[in-house]
Amino acid sequence: MAGQLLITIVEARALDDKDTFDGLNDAYVQFFSRIEHDQNHIHIKVYDEDDTAGRDAIGSAKIDLEPVQASGYFDDWVKLPKLFGLGSNSQIHVHMHFQS
Repeated sequence: MAGQLLITIVEARALDDKDTFDGLNDAYVQFFSRIEHDQNHIHIKVYDEDDTAGRDAIGSAKIDLEPVQASGYFDDWVKLPKLFGLGSNSQIHVHMHFQS
């Protein structure tokens, strides 16, 4: 289904602290989608920018887009499991609006 998807990261909470010295997260989000025959997802990865070591992964998630396309919206907190699905309290509030 063709259309336009608007994604807004409203806020984040309990992001894992990846900075060793100053204790401040410089978090940013990357999105990419995979739309094929049986896969229709948006992948979200959250990183902490680090001046000395590059970037540190905070967590990632995958959201199925079929319900978003059907209803036209998504508004929820998304958990960000660590690598290999390990537990984390990190979450981001994602709002999506789909227009066909």
